[in-house]
Amino acid sequence: MKIVIWGAGAVGLGLASALANSSKNSDDRLRILGRNAETLALLESRGITRTGFFGKVHVAPSQLEIANSTETLIEDPPDWLLVCTKAFSTAGIAGALEPIARHLVERTRLLLCQNGWGNELPFLSFWPRPRLFHARVTGFQLRSPTEVEITAHAAPIALGSVFGASPDSLVPLAQRLSEGGISAETTDDMRGVLWAKMLYNCALNPLGAIAGRRYGELVDSSTTRALIEEIVREIFVVLDAAGERVAWPNADAYLETLYSELIPPTAAHESSMLQDLRAQRPTEIEALSGAVEQLASEHEIATPVVSALAELVRVAERRAAHPARFKSTQPPRRPASNRSSE
Repeated sequence: MKIVIWGAGAVGLGLASALANSSKNSDDRLRILGRNAETLALLESRGITRTGFFGKVHVAPSQLEIANSTETLIEDPPDWLLVCTKAFSTAGIAGALEPIARHLVERTRLLLCQNGWGNELPFLSFWPRPRLFHARVTGFQLRSPTEVEITAHAAPIALGSVFGASPDSLVPLAQRLSEGGISAETTDDMRGVLWAKMLYNCALNPLGAIAGRRYGELVDSSTTRALIEEIVREIFVVLDAAGERVAWPNADAYLETLYSELIPPTAAHESSMLQDLRAQRPTEIEALSGAVEQLASEHEIATPVVSALAELVRVAERRAAHPARFKSTQPPRRPASNRSSE
């Protein structure tokens, strides 16, 4: 099996660490396609180290192929192309892939390993839907250009199609991930799985990013816990109007699962949105809360809490990108009175 991972960030390295260590066939090959020359050079010399959940794993440089050009996809088409970039990079990835898609679509299956809803949209004009799949990934955090930590794993990685295609072709890939130390499974209900992840991410990530808190800290506070519950209730109203279904019949049922099953194994995790704001990088707010706002607008539904937190994240992004525009404009202090009190 030939696999190319597009993106050398936390998700890309995390998945590569499992896929490389599960390879038993001499014909299996794993290539990482990236843009940053310094990062790629470090991967070529150091390989990948994974820590956190499931222990420490090292992938030797000899287990990896490193590439920095999409031309390598034409020269040596993979069986699977895993897009592991941030959601805000999706349009750029699609733009780079479209001119060469005709060389790939008959052999290569595309797997989008990204947060958010609607990441497939930029690919639909040139990639066949039966060969386009999604993944719900676990929580990875980059510790250095070659070191990734699994900081959250509440459920196996899920692989499937939002278009109703059979997940059978994904079974070998799920097996490879599981054999490499990160449990994975296929699903017939990828839409429901992705919306379940959206519930989780939209409830926790913007709030955690603004408050600077880990997941567990958010539910320990009665104030932020109340906001989480309002967000979940707003999203359930939107899902019901849009005809989207998840595994829980209502918001209360989901919240019970969130508090009892999903938060405990991820309590120490810092969302990627918090990490991005701290590093003054763009966030995935539009693929998360922004996607909820878009769907709500289509059905004329208000989402005041979702939208308020989304706007706060957008302001924080703009502040980080243009700090000079956000200099303090506090009025000058009044001079102290010279009169003694009477």
